[in-house]
Amino acid sequence: MKFQWLIPAFMCCGFVSCSYKQAAAFAFYADNAPVLYGLSKNAAAGVLPFSGEAKLEYVFETPPEIRGDLSFELDYTLNLSGPEKDVPGALVLKLGDLSWELPGNLSFLGIRDFPESFRYAVPVPEGKLDRISISFVPKDPGPAKAGQAPQQMQIRGMALAGRWYGFSGSPGFPFSVSPFVFLRDSGLVIDPAEEFRKAGELRIRTQGGSIKAEAGEGKGSVRIESSGKGGNFLVPEGFFSAGSFPVTVSAGSPLQEVRLAASGDRPFPEPIPADPGMILAWPQEAWRNPGFEIFRWEGFDSILIFDMADYAVQDRYLKRLAFFVEKKGFRGRLAGDEEIAALHGWNAHDYRAASLADFFEAARKNNFPLLREERELEAILFQTGILRREGETITSGEGAVISVSRQSDRSLRSRFMAHEGFHGLFFIDSDFREFSRRRWNSLPDAARRFIRSYFDFQAYDVTDTELLVNEFMAYVLQQPVSQAGRYFGEHLPGQMLAVSAWRRAALPETEELSAEGNSSWPEISAAFAIEAEAFSAYVNRRWGLAAGRVSTVSVFRD
Repeated sequence: MKFQWLIPAFMCCGFVSCSYKQAAAFAFYADNAPVLYGLSKNAAAGVLPFSGEAKLEYVFETPPEIRGDLSFELDYTLNLSGPEKDVPGALVLKLGDLSWELPGNLSFLGIRDFPESFRYAVPVPEGKLDRISISFVPKDPGPAKAGQAPQQMQIRGMALAGRWYGFSGSPGFPFSVSPFVFLRDSGLVIDPAEEFRKAGELRIRTQGGSIKAEAGEGKGSVRIESSGKGGNFLVPEGFFSAGSFPVTVSAGSPLQEVRLAASGDRPFPEPIPADPGMILAWPQEAWRNPGFEIFRWEGFDSILIFDMADYAVQDRYLKRLAFFVEKKGFRGRLAGDEEIAALHGWNAHDYRAASLADFFEAARKNNFPLLREERELEAILFQTGILRREGETITSGEGAVISVSRQSDRSLRSRFMAHEGFHGLFFIDSDFREFSRRRWNSLPDAARRFIRSYFDFQAYDVTDTELLVNEFMAYVLQQPVSQAGRYFGEHLPGQMLAVSAWRRAALPETEELSAEGNSSWPEISAAFAIEAEAFSAYVNRRWGLAAGRVSTVSVFRD
């Protein structure tokens, strides 16, 4: 059964005198909560008996003005007799001109256990809420059976809250549910009426296992799948469009909560919490700022992820940082625009809090003329706690920044997100750093000699051992294990030798031809295949990630 709104013309014979007016014994929660009056003793007490037709009516001292997307929440318990605990009739909530049938059980969600209490949340349109009524219409008007305990509804509270749809249930709390929620093909569906539709943040809670959430049907639909450990799962507001209905959720274990709700105003540049897989597939038209969008890596809250519109925008925020932090011949000094204008920065970026603090403190001490975009970045870093002040001095807080660009094609964006994402984890996790150092120190001499030469070819400052370890780790983990041998044993050497043939001395003498006729080095290939296996096993054990993957979800758009 879909609990939908009923016809506005619902009438009840249990009219009461308007001469009685008493403040309700239960709480009404809202901003500037108005006083709620019951128009009968039962209404004031919040008791609706099921002995015959009955109606509770309420008015406000000052009717609240409904602005924005709100839900009216009704908390109540049902005192029922008999083993099946069925409400012996219909319960109807009326708000202004709209009527809603209240649930007496949860069979429409496939839940057979009878909850101790309910919280039912219905959308309310904008305007004044001047009157509330709750009615009972019995199925059988006959008298109660002898010895049968009194049956009734007890109201525990009312509230106006941010609009949401879905359900949740936890022991000791009311079972929360809304209209427009039902089961279909073993999935839970949220499909509001047209006038109440608005996309929001989707939260899913399960006991574990796989989760699938789909928004829309046919062309334009989007599906998100996670085969991870389940638990708490978030699809942030902005990922689904306003027309993305119905929303269907299924899981490999019982659903404990599915809630679609507006998350409230999140003004730019407050970061949006999101999984990297969702960031890669985020609709650019939903960005809050045309130049870039900013996210906070869900699960690793101290890592900010910038998704830039193109390389030119990215350069204005991060290029000078790249030279200051990593480039040979530039590391540790602030280069002027004219000095680096013709030089390549990076197509994707990563910086720890300490490096960011060093950069902006150097600019402060030297009164260096930073770009407007660099100053904007600095402000964001202070707002998010990555930078701090001690007096006038800029110091590091917690976390890291990574960046990718929409100018990269889809496969490169995925590889860059993996590469930069693992850099971010390296920055915030000491155990991961120590594991990476051990792998670097145990790397065979031939493999270390080659990769060091390659990093020098890429203009990294190879005198910085920590930088070498960090890049070694990220290059190993940026693609799936199955691709590592060929990538290191054929692709990277070929790329390096095509420009700098003299670097052939950094490679082993033993050389073979690949199936495509390209030069390959089996010793290098084997060494890095082993590293890929070791690193992938480590990140899978620690975080459920893998070589080539820092996301826990897969996104499919029709």
